[in-house]
Amino acid sequence: MPSATFPIGTASMLDLLRSGFARLAGLSRRRIWRRRVRRLRLCETLSLGNRGFIAVVRYDEQQFLVGGTNTSIALLAQLSARSGFERDSSVEEDQAN
Repeated sequence: MPSATFPIGTASMLDLLRSGFARLAGLSRRRIWRRRVRRLRLCETLSLGNRGFIAVVRYDEQQFLVGGTNTSIALLAQLSARSGFERDSSVEEDQAN
């Protein structure tokens, strides 16, 4: 059975792999560096049927509740800096009594 021969030596193959990995690492670092920080984020949506929806939209540290249809969109409320979905403790106490 003939033995497999490589056109280049093992040391040369390892050097070629090392240089390829170094190039990939360099491309990766540059790509992360250029990545744009996204300041606008859609946190949650709820469909209301008939093409209506409400959504929580976050811009930087602010959150907004918006509503929309197929032809319009409106700001319903500006939510607190917290999540805006935390339950009020007084409501929980009233339900317990």
